[in-house]
Amino acid sequence: MRKKGYSNIIIIVVLLAIVGLGSYIFLLGKSKPDIYFQLETNEEKIYWNLRKELAVDIVSKRKIANFKAVLKDGENLIELDSKILKDDLDSQVHTYLIFPPKTNNLNSSSNLILEVTAMDDNKINHLLKEESRKSVDIVIDRTYPKVEVLSNSYSIKQGGSAVVVAKIEDINLKDYYVTFNDDVIFELFPFEKEGYFVSIVTWPIDLKEFKGFNIVSMDKAGNKTIQRVPYYIQSYEPKIDKLKISDSFIYSVSKNVLEMSNLQVPNSAEEIFIKTNKELRENNLKTIRNVVIENFNQEPVLFDIKPFLRMKGAKTFARFGERRHYYYNDVKIDEAWHLGIDWASVKHANVYTSNSGRVIFKDYLGIYGESIIIDHGLGLSSLYAHTSSQKVEVGDMVEAGTYIANTGSTGAVFGDHLHFGILIQGIEANPSEWLDAKWIDENIVNIIYNAKDIIKGIE
Repeated sequence: MRKKGYSNIIIIVVLLAIVGLGSYIFLLGKSKPDIYFQLETNEEKIYWNLRKELAVDIVSKRKIANFKAVLKDGENLIELDSKILKDDLDSQVHTYLIFPPKTNNLNSSSNLILEVTAMDDNKINHLLKEESRKSVDIVIDRTYPKVEVLSNSYSIKQGGSAVVVAKIEDINLKDYYVTFNDDVIFELFPFEKEGYFVSIVTWPIDLKEFKGFNIVSMDKAGNKTIQRVPYYIQSYEPKIDKLKISDSFIYSVSKNVLEMSNLQVPNSAEEIFIKTNKELRENNLKTIRNVVIENFNQEPVLFDIKPFLRMKGAKTFARFGERRHYYYNDVKIDEAWHLGIDWASVKHANVYTSNSGRVIFKDYLGIYGESIIIDHGLGLSSLYAHTSSQKVEVGDMVEAGTYIANTGSTGAVFGDHLHFGILIQGIEANPSEWLDAKWIDENIVNIIYNAKDIIKGIE
């Protein structure tokens, strides 16, 4: 009886082992690859121009043994060529490129479906013919966006501003913007009615080479149109301003600005000044650009800009576009552009706005000291730097003539004054143009009204 009991126990153990092994094998076989289509954000379809490959990610801890992509148009079933682009077992991501169909018989007007199947090298999956399968709707779009420049400023000067109004058409429009030298990007804002856009741009003062401004438009399928904006250009020769830097200025001003900006202070006087004038200046310019971009208003606005006014009773001590050479112990140690107009009158003079707008920045800003930025719409902002006190808060709506601050000597400056700047999408541009009523009319306002007349004529 005891032997029979042992036999039963052995049989039960063996059966449990077989069941456990079978369950393990079954679950192992069920561990199939996951398929992910590279979709645009918030999109459930893939838009395909049939010129570029489509990318598909297969997630599996094993190598992929079989991959197949099929395009269905309701009438035909077309197997598509593919190749593996990335086979990374560490990240478990295997990326495949799917090539466009070679046939011209595709019924692109019907509902197209792309079906992908994948199987890894798991022998159990092969034995059970277990494969992953996933489908996605396809929209064929081989049409390039249409871009038409309706109106633009006649010319632009290095450091200066201009405007362009354009019409952009595409049923699957995804992105549109203006580029300078194929590098600096300017937003296009909605204008008048759907399909029309406007952008105020600047030729950055620190970029001497002019390759041109282009409107770039792209749809969801990757069709891309580039349209040049025909500006005549005006050369610019900067005034060279030689400034002597003393130990007193470095240790009482530059050092303090670094500390106020939470930056480590170097040991030598020369290094302190260079870090303030170069590294901190670059950081401050990036902050200005980011603040303006983050506060863009993409809603159509009534752009009613008036000439900005010179500070009452003030003298001009520095102009935009001066190239400053800094000397320490009679040796040139650094250079920088002056990117605004410096006005000075009495100490702590009142500062008023010239145009209505929304306060988007009020804070300490390194070399600029206590500063205010006001957004006036279409990416145009005004900057008020080195102030000693501020009378507005971020989010305030101000009217022309509003008392916003007092002049001061905060930041990296020699004395009490106001640094007034004009920002075109966060890039400092020549304020003198925006103080000139004739220039504003001829180069900005008239261009915008001309575009409005063209649009009315189209209607």
